[in-house]
Amino acid sequence: MTKCENDFSVLMAFSDPNVGIVLSEYLRLRGMAVELCSTVSETFNLAGKSHYDFYVLGLESHEELLQLTTDLRRISDTPMFVVQSVFNKEEQVALYEAGADDCIVQPLVPDLLICKMQAMLKRWNEFEKRLPTVYDYPDVHFDSVTQQLTVGGQTFHLSTKENGVLLLLCRNENQLLERSRILKEVWLADSYFNSRSLAVYINRLRHMIEPGSSLRIMSMRTRGYKLLT
Repeated sequence: MTKCENDFSVLMAFSDPNVGIVLSEYLRLRGMAVELCSTVSETFNLAGKSHYDFYVLGLESHEELLQLTTDLRRISDTPMFVVQSVFNKEEQVALYEAGADDCIVQPLVPDLLICKMQAMLKRWNEFEKRLPTVYDYPDVHFDSVTQQLTVGGQTFHLSTKENGVLLLLCRNENQLLERSRILKEVWLADSYFNSRSLAVYINRLRHMIEPGSSLRIMSMRTRGYKLLT
């Protein structure tokens, strides 16, 4: 495999420190930023504070691995690889149902893992390119590329965060958009202070949109927001 630089960020959890250290050092040599954990609580806490491109979980206890997979998927859509020396069919089914993207049997081949990461990000980037960047509603025109919002003939130049929040709302119109997802995709970290900042940006968008159109941004108690079109 031809060596190349990969600016991925990876959160890893391995019960066996030797395996975790060797793999994390290899990934760092390939250009990745890696955080290595050894416990469920440490891994979950880091995932809640920062954004990562991938999770790689290699806990020896299937019960702990399943619980961590379930908990991480509850707060994040980040691609997740789970690693164990042995999987039976029932364990694999449970992990996939909990949100794992791939179950890998040890010994893990690092270059194969990197190929999987590259393929997954390529597919995601191609999917992102196919998503709309311009949205039109009655009395509202939003162009996320130029970061301009026009409401009833008045044009607003959006900040990067205003633009990111509104783009997510438009892409998920009439559906609940989880607060944690907005924070991870726009602020890159789900924290108390970022959550307070998000509330401020939501109010700014409301002041721009709601007086001059029929669009409404609804707050869903502690869960998130919904753009009603």
